[in-house]
Order: sequence, then structure tokens, then C-alpha cells
Amino acid sequence: MTMNFLKISLSLFGLLAGTLPGNASEADNRLNLSEDLLTPALRETAMPSLGAGQLARILSRYYEEALGGADSWAQISSLRVSGTLKMENQEFSLTAIQKKPDLIKMTLRQNNRDLVLAFDGAEAWQRLPGRDAVLMDGAETRRFELSAQFGNYLLFPYALGKELLYIDTVPVEGNICHQIRVTLDSGFQLDYFLDIRSYLEVKVENTDLTSGSTNSLIYSDYIIEEGMPIARKVESFEDGKWVSSLTLESAQVNPGVVPWMFSFPR
Repeated sequence: MTMNFLKISLSLFGLLAGTLPGNASEADNRLNLSEDLLTPALRETAMPSLGAGQLARILSRYYEEALGGADSWAQISSLRVSGTLKMENQEFSLTAIQKKPDLIKMTLRQNNRDLVLAFDGAEAWQRLPGRDAVLMDGAETRRFELSAQFGNYLLFPYALGKELLYIDTVPVEGNICHQIRVTLDSGFQLDYFLDIRSYLEVKVENTDLTSGSTNSLIYSDYIIEEGMPIARKVESFEDGKWVSSLTLESAQVNPGVVPWMFSFPR
């Protein structure tokens, strides 16, 4: 029965492949805009008009159908979530706050002892239970700064130091997804897998091009809060091995977060 179901699924995907984007030209798989039109204002626009081409069409639908469009996104400035983080032989209660464009602070509590990890827009820092806060080292800062981006790297598609490419339409976690690759000049490559029906993120695979290591996040059980899609279940993998499961219990958009909350304690 399982094998028959697999054959049917593969056959269905083969039929869909004829109707889904998949045979476009190389130019259609990129964002094609001449350098003289890439103004500073355009580079700083989260959801610009993208024109024609396969990648442009996919991103435009993602902005509208998953994120609610530019006007809705502009109304969102911060986020607070809480839940439970399970790791091998450990479990933490987690509270995290984020603020545009790249402020983040996470507090993991276990037995009334807190581990704090944060990025204040310039410095990444941490405070271990019972110790003073310290700055993260260069390698830790580089990785943590990547995760501090509010939203994801599909936004601001014309930003400097970023290149986007449509790769394929593929089956992922029981869904059929558009795979879009973002390559950053910081040495990271992120592959986003967007469900072709909802355009929500199903999976994000991050590759550190300097070391070859990979981190994958699988998202499920979405809710929509004030127009913002939030996955209540996130599974994390390092080089293919399970690392953690995050289950959110609450999420609040625009909770009144201010920049000083993220600052390194001097």
C-alpha cells in the first residue's frame, strides 16, 4: 500500500510539473533589473514591484498571499512569542522578542535559571545563568546576526550583498514547494521552500559556505496574527540530525518592544 501511494504521489508530481514553473529561461529565474534602475530607495524597499519573470511572479505571490502585502507588512514592527524548546535530554521555556530590522532577544529558562541570547543591531551577546553578560565571539556573532533578521531574506530582494535565484519546484515534507535560493555576501546560502498553494514557508535550509555545515528548519501549524503568519511548530536539524523542537504557546504582534530591551548590559 505504501509503495502504491508513493508511485501515485510521484506520478501526480510529474503531471503537476508540466503546469508549474519549471522550464523557464535562466533570466526568468533571477530578478532582472538594470543597475541604473536600482536606486537606494528600491534597495531599501521590503516588497518592491518586481515585474515579469518566474522568480518575480513567485516572490510577488509570496508577498501578497503569505505576508498580506506591503501595506500590511509596514504595520508590523515587532513580535513576542513564548513556548517550549525541547532538546535531547533537556527542556526549556522560551520567550523571544524581535523588532525590525534586526533586533532579537531570546530567554531560555530552566529551573528558574535564565540563559539570554541577543543581538542589538550591532553586537551579539549572551548571559549564562549566574554570570555577567559577555559579547559573543566572531563566529557566534556571525551566525546569530543571520538569525536576527525580522521576517526573512526574501524581503528586500534588491538589497546590496544579496542574490536571489529560483531553483526548482520540488516535493518537501509532503508539500510541493517552490525552492528559492538566497546567497549573501556574508558567506551564507539560504534555500526557502514555499508551499505552492499557501506560499507559506515549509522549510528553510541554511548553508554556511565557509564551513559547509547546514542547518534546516521545518515549519508547521501556522496561525495568522494581525496579518503575520507564525509557525507554532519548528523542528531544527544540524547537518541532517535533529537538534530541537519548538512549540509556541503564544504570539503577539506589535507588543510594545523598544530598542533598549536588546542592549548589551554595560
